[in-house]
Amino acid sequence: MFTEVPPPVLTAQSRSAPAPPAPTPQPPKRHSSRLLARPSSVPVSRRATHRLMRQLDIIGQGQAIGDEAVAQYERTYAGPMPRKTVAALAAVTRVASGVVMAASAALVADAEAAQVEVI
Repeated sequence: MFTEVPPPVLTAQSRSAPAPPAPTPQPPKRHSSRLLARPSSVPVSRRATHRLMRQLDIIGQGQAIGDEAVAQYERTYAGPMPRKTVAALAAVTRVASGVVMAASAALVADAEAAQVEVI
């Protein structure tokens, strides 16, 4: 009924396999070879802000951006914007598409309705 088990053909390997090397952090990949050829230490958000300031005629094309220009740019968003400002922002950000404008109008309507309910 019980028979002897033959010895194993293969020798047992040690269970302590070397740990895989830790992945080295890779810099973020750029999708454009043109942008990859022009590295910049300035964050994208700051470059976009500077472009908007120039587009809105807060500063000229060759002028440096100082504290007064930044304060004026921030005041732009403090209250209702003139149509010229809205048109410039729409042109720069390219959000004047019908779908985006419809979604924005719906958000504004919801916000106004919520404000009326609170009052």
